[in-house]
Amino acid sequence: MPTTTPIARTPLADRHERDGATLELVDGWRTATRYPPGATGVASANLLLDRSHLATFEINGPETGAALTALCGEDVPLRRIHSADGRDAYRLTPTRAIVFVAGATAGLPGSAGEAIDVTGGWATISLMGPDAERILNKATAVDLRDVALPVGGCCQGPLFGVNILFGRFADRFDLHVCTDSAEFFWEVLLDAGAEFGLRPAGTEDVK
Repeated sequence: MPTTTPIARTPLADRHERDGATLELVDGWRTATRYPPGATGVASANLLLDRSHLATFEINGPETGAALTALCGEDVPLRRIHSADGRDAYRLTPTRAIVFVAGATAGLPGSAGEAIDVTGGWATISLMGPDAERILNKATAVDLRDVALPVGGCCQGPLFGVNILFGRFADRFDLHVCTDSAEFFWEVLLDAGAEFGLRPAGTEDVK
């Protein structure tokens, strides 16, 4: 009898389909790769990108610093992100870190210690464009100014009542939220960004 291999779906898959996006497999996840014409990424555009296909691992306990040193080549300071080799390691507390990995098909290297795969519990959304900070300021009281959250920094806080993990990069904010709040969160951001022309994009649109 023929069998089918289960395919992971981004929690926003149904929303992408309703909006007319093309969905394809990305790292084993069915997610939006292209949005209708007009949504392609350009430097001047404000774009919202679903990156829930990122593999996600959590490191907990007193050996978190040692695990990060083994993984990153150095310990990661609190509220900072170490980015290398397709991995973004967020140091949240002295005993907790979360690592987001692009293109991962297996776990972290054994040197990373007892990392737990928590991919199914997180949705990752990237907000990019010149007005990204202003869009977020409409929806959260978290201080996102450079002085409080510089490039390479991370913090946790509420956005419209939903607790999320913020990561700031040179070209975007990465926003990590529990999967059951992903669609609500997506809609809040699109609403907040309407006056700035914010629009959804697929993974191929922004390459």
